[in-house]
Amino acid sequence: MSMKKILKVFSTVALMSSLALAGCSQPAANSKPADTAQPQQATQEAPKADANAKAFLRANLKTEPVSLDPPKAYDPVAFEVLYNVLEGLVRLDENHMTQPAMAEKWEISEGGKKYTFKLRDSKWSNGDPVTAHDFEVAWKRMVDPKNGFPAAFLAFVIEGAEKFNKGEGTAEDVKVKALDDKTLEVRLKAPTGYFLSLVATPVFYPVNKKNVEANSNWSAEAATIVSNGPFTLTEWTHDQSVKAVKNENYWDKDKVKLAGINWVMINDENTQFQMFQAGDLDNIESVPKDVKGKLLGSGEAKIAPEAATSFYRLNTAMPPFTNKNVRKAFALAVNRQLIIDRVTQGKQVPAMGIVPIGFPEPDGKDFRQVGGDFFKDNDLEQAKALLAQGMKEEGWSTLPEVTLTYDTNDLNKTIAQVLQEMFKKNLGVEVKLDSREWKVFLAEQRASEHQVSLSTFYADYADPLNFIEIFQTGHPGNRINYSNKAFDELIQKASIEPDEKTRFALMHDAEKMFFDDMPVLPLYYSTKVFVEQPNVKGILRHPASLMDYKTVEIAPK
Repeated sequence: MSMKKILKVFSTVALMSSLALAGCSQPAANSKPADTAQPQQATQEAPKADANAKAFLRANLKTEPVSLDPPKAYDPVAFEVLYNVLEGLVRLDENHMTQPAMAEKWEISEGGKKYTFKLRDSKWSNGDPVTAHDFEVAWKRMVDPKNGFPAAFLAFVIEGAEKFNKGEGTAEDVKVKALDDKTLEVRLKAPTGYFLSLVATPVFYPVNKKNVEANSNWSAEAATIVSNGPFTLTEWTHDQSVKAVKNENYWDKDKVKLAGINWVMINDENTQFQMFQAGDLDNIESVPKDVKGKLLGSGEAKIAPEAATSFYRLNTAMPPFTNKNVRKAFALAVNRQLIIDRVTQGKQVPAMGIVPIGFPEPDGKDFRQVGGDFFKDNDLEQAKALLAQGMKEEGWSTLPEVTLTYDTNDLNKTIAQVLQEMFKKNLGVEVKLDSREWKVFLAEQRASEHQVSLSTFYADYADPLNFIEIFQTGHPGNRINYSNKAFDELIQKASIEPDEKTRFALMHDAEKMFFDDMPVLPLYYSTKVFVEQPNVKGILRHPASLMDYKTVEIAPK
């Protein structure tokens, strides 16, 4: 597939990058990006019949959320709940643009380094006012080193945040301050054009200061979670279901047409599809591969772009992946297009880099197009030569045992089995497979315990830096013990470089250096295949894997 065609197919993902422009001024409510093309629309027109105000949307989380404490809940499952029961300073609209939410307006000064947010009058679900102090507490506890929150690094654009997190400063040094109940001042260490899209991420949502200070275990149960978003939690039956109802204290409650949301946790694609067919689920965000082609062909299933890359992490501290030529051999021995055509079937694009399609350069070109591919897909002769070279360098006559770990669901299992066969056929390497329940898998991966493990990284904010900064030495997103001081220096320079042309050049240099080391095995730039009942309208599927049910309407059947 040509890059020109790829860019057309995935042009909707570029809308995520347009969020970066919102940092220059408060976005107008009716602002729209340039007209774009996509294979299927991710949202539909509102139903012609009046919405049923007593209706509950029936959705599937697939698995238990890791947590519902925003900076701890750093995964797409938890984000689906949090994006609908909490709300930050800004919210994404139907065009994926940042719009005023808890903040009704803001000012940017000091060359883009100081943001002053004015909060609207709003209340928590328990009747408490939402204040700037709630945001100050939330953001400072995110980077507090004693909490060890995995999302802390996202706040490092704030002056003093990284030093505090690394034990080199105090909470008072973090430049987030409630000037009064309705005014929040934030100072950044450098101009950051994507800052508003960054704070749209659930990890930056406020917490009720009084609630958090009174109960350190407040996020464990629905009864002790206080909401400020469109919905509020009423039930959380762990490993089974979550229920939320319309939040009558929400400032924009008139836009909320649902009575609530009922989430189940069914991690089997065939079972959830059967429930959808029986009318027991209103939307599902993946479909079994044996019916995917038929559903896409009929138009019942649709494709939503995602600002994400699916890849396998190769633990550089575990043989044989201590050797970069062995790592390269495994990456080159995979036929990505075959996996897309026969397994995922979602019009994904083979990934030969880590930054996905859809992030424009200062001159308008796409970052991925400029950066190009760092290796060839299914390059078997080169893969065999690199494996032999790596084994010779290490003095191995037999390759150390390799185990591939994945979180339990049907698609991940199938991909793992296909890769297992490819490695056996193309490299002569026997690979063991090991599956884990999601929470266990994530905890082990974060502890760098896996030798080879599956990941899909979704954009936290609209900039290529997000996809490469996580592989810095000691970064919580690293998870593979990768360390390259020259790479780290490039990332640090890019993070504070005010000139955009220079900053993008630094990011390209960093990505190129990263793939010379090849500590990951990229698979594809992701998409989502979904279906929804015909009487359900208004679900917003943002490319950064955020599901927005605020404006959903369910028409009577």
